[in-house]
Amino acid sequence: MKKSIVISVLVIPLLSFGQYEYGFLQESFFGRQPSARAESLGKGYSSIDGDLSTIFYNPAGTATLQGIEINTSFASPYYLLEKAKYNFLSAGYNINKYLTIGISRNHFTTGQEINITDSVGNPIASGNTPTNSFYSLNISSQPIKNLFIGANTNYLIWKPIDESATSLYFDFGIIKKFQFGQKKSINHFVNIGASISNLNFAKIKLDFNGNKFEGDLPVITRYGANYQFYLNKKWIFDTLNTFRLLLQADYQLLLNSDYHNGFHTGAELMFLEILSLRIGYYKENEYDYDLPSANENEISDITYGFGLQIPLNKLTKIPLNINFDYTSLPQTSYSKTQTSWENFSTYTLRINWIMKK
Repeated sequence: MKKSIVISVLVIPLLSFGQYEYGFLQESFFGRQPSARAESLGKGYSSIDGDLSTIFYNPAGTATLQGIEINTSFASPYYLLEKAKYNFLSAGYNINKYLTIGISRNHFTTGQEINITDSVGNPIASGNTPTNSFYSLNISSQPIKNLFIGANTNYLIWKPIDESATSLYFDFGIIKKFQFGQKKSINHFVNIGASISNLNFAKIKLDFNGNKFEGDLPVITRYGANYQFYLNKKWIFDTLNTFRLLLQADYQLLLNSDYHNGFHTGAELMFLEILSLRIGYYKENEYDYDLPSANENEISDITYGFGLQIPLNKLTKIPLNINFDYTSLPQTSYSKTQTSWENFSTYTLRINWIMKK
């Protein structure tokens, strides 16, 4: 028999509100990240470029993709929802330095049936497995050297019960890269990025059993910077960089909510373009539902993970680069009474077919 969860309709955050209601679709907007690398780096990624998962953080980040990239990520579980799954799937093509096109799908499912009751316990929906999916069309460009801009058109399909609702919203982002202190074996880069998600302040509406529910989607701004240092001594392999250091910091601010605002920071060490070790830290303010003795009004945690890369394009004549990223982290508790949760794991696979222009 499938495990089910009973939820009162009164606690579902669907009622009309003037701004983004804390907790609404939190699992997709602020919960699992579409990249194990981003998860490991303190959940901050708004100044990173050259990775399809940047569609979620800053649509300008895809402007420096090389050739064709396929990127997929998987994460599970999600707190009490032991069978919950989060999946990110994307594909992109860098046509030239002026145009990159990408598509992506973020999908979350509870993985189990949810039974919904009214305020007195009468069932009003059963046998339902809630899901939400975000489909994004990404277009980015490098109109001048080291300046990247990008935009997303997003289509949200939300199915909390047997009925579904949809919404259309847009994102915009920009990244500027600075290169300095270049020497034969040493390179320095600094990226500064900013983005806004849901710049049109979109809402979503659901009609169910004669009741109409309306909610605002979060309007998320992100501001980030990173520093990258490359050492190219060619000590072991002539074609591989010896060492790379990445330091990044990110600030998240919602324009229609007082919560989920905070800092995200992380560091990455890459050796011989094969092994990457990562660590990060984040801190965000949260809503305690006016119950400070039971709930946290702030969460923070240390993150970590690793990555493996197979740069066949630099070791052979095959123009292929394969990346695998992984992290397994404790689930930060929002409650002071329930503090122990099973770890969640995130796996990411990136396959990049590098095409010469």
